[in-house]
Amino acid sequence: MASIVKRNNRYCVVYTYKHTNGTLKQKWETFSDLADAKNRKKEVEYKESVGTFVAPQCRTLKDLLTEYVALYGKTKWALSTYQSNTALISNYIVPLIGSMKLQDLTTRVIEGYYQRLLKYEAVDPMCGKRQHQYVSPGTVRSVHKILRSAFEQAVKWELMEKNPCIYATLPKYTAKKRD
Repeated sequence: MASIVKRNNRYCVVYTYKHTNGTLKQKWETFSDLADAKNRKKEVEYKESVGTFVAPQCRTLKDLLTEYVALYGKTKWALSTYQSNTALISNYIVPLIGSMKLQDLTTRVIEGYYQRLLKYEAVDPMCGKRQHQYVSPGTVRSVHKILRSAFEQAVKWELMEKNPCIYATLPKYTAKKRD
């Protein structure tokens, strides 16, 4: 049985499920729209009644980012932000660390990823082809913002204990004035 709880301007669908180790866990999924929350509540209750309900569990970073974009990005981001963030995810995050398990991601791993990303060939945002220059510190900052937000949602969804991006050190970035 699922229920809807209103928190500030958001609606949370709350339900209980059985974890893989047999313990009961409570899951909170947040929506900005009441209609979306009602639809998710109906979906959870229907799947529970039929016996096909499986709580969404993210094993890898790629799974988390897919769920993050579906539940959070589609409702929160403007179209241009959505396009740029999904491009950053598919070009820089998923190919390098997308297959890593969530419990293996630590601050040390994230900092190593940022250093490795600086030596990675950049992708042209218009056509998706590799350029002959490396990723800039500004792009690493953008990737950091996406990962930090995704891990923050994972902590809220109780998929992770803590956010590994909070204490990660970013490469030096100097803003350049446009012509």
